[in-house]
Amino acid sequence: MSQEKIAVETPNERTETIVEDASLLLASNDVVEHTISVNPDDKTQVMKVRVRNLSFLDMQNAIKSFVNISTDGGVEIDIAGYWRYMMEKCIVSTDPTLGRGQLLSLNQYVGGQLTALLPQPQDLMTGPLVDGSIE
Repeated sequence: MSQEKIAVETPNERTETIVEDASLLLASNDVVEHTISVNPDDKTQVMKVRVRNLSFLDMQNAIKSFVNISTDGGVEIDIAGYWRYMMEKCIVSTDPTLGRGQLLSLNQYVGGQLTALLPQPQDLMTGPLVDGSIE
């Protein structure tokens, strides 16, 4: 595919390229398989977790899952709500197969391993949410 080159007046006076392939702008549908330890005393015991990438709006909607701003301006943060949202949105499947209720009932060790694979709450407080834009 050809790409159109246009001259854009910028402080650095660089030439920018407008992409023609819109798929470059979209969140990937890729699913990544991870292997995590399930027993701190026996690293040979593992489970498989398949995780998908989130879109920009998925990430923004995550905020609604764990931040509540009351009418008087108070802010309540529900980290468990955040992880519930991320597990529902990101985890495609596991081996052994776990249902949603089982995912929400993981022990601390496995839950810590699993949540390390997912977007972290602080990821929402950086980038476009804070910056407003990249310009």
